[in-house]
Amino acid sequence: MGKERKNSLVQRLNIISGQINGLAKLIENSEDCEKVTSQFYAVNSGVKKAIELYFQENLESCLKFPNLNNKKRIDFLLKEIIKNK
Repeated sequence: MGKERKNSLVQRLNIISGQINGLAKLIENSEDCEKVTSQFYAVNSGVKKAIELYFQENLESCLKFPNLNNKKRIDFLLKEIIKNK
């Protein structure tokens, strides 16, 4: 992953962290359900975008193996990619 893309991913994760902290405060303050739900969806969307960015840049290296007996790893990665799409 290039330095710019890595920084972009780290920035996205920092934004998600802030969103999660904001979500926790909303819940602690018993805020309106609509605000809380909206924040949950924002966090979820941010995580999915971060996963997508990570795999766009790293899928090839994630699938490289020292031997071909590591089918479990491939299966896990493919399930995660499909599940988070």
